[in-house]
Amino acid sequence: MKIEFENRSRSTRSGFAHDTKVYIDGQFEISTSAHYLNRTWESYAFQSVMKQALHLLIDAEKEQLKAEYKQQTGRKRISKDMTFTNERIELLTKKRQEL
Repeated sequence: MKIEFENRSRSTRSGFAHDTKVYIDGQFEISTSAHYLNRTWESYAFQSVMKQALHLLIDAEKEQLKAEYKQQTGRKRISKDMTFTNERIELLTKKRQEL
């Protein structure tokens, strides 16, 4: 699985914004944006917005796994301590930790 980011910075009325688009294996997945005031800075440009995008992708994947589990088992509610993971979640988590 190849994860690519397309990052862009733009000026806003009160500061600036960082935008990112995430592509997995060349297919668009999600876009996120973070807005900053003029005096705000990041030690690694675009890090926050890229981590945010990966976090949203991981959460969406987990929700999909939960929904599939509920449908397969016929349950309407599940325990909060149940963990749902797959190879895609593990790769996205590893990439987020690398940033």
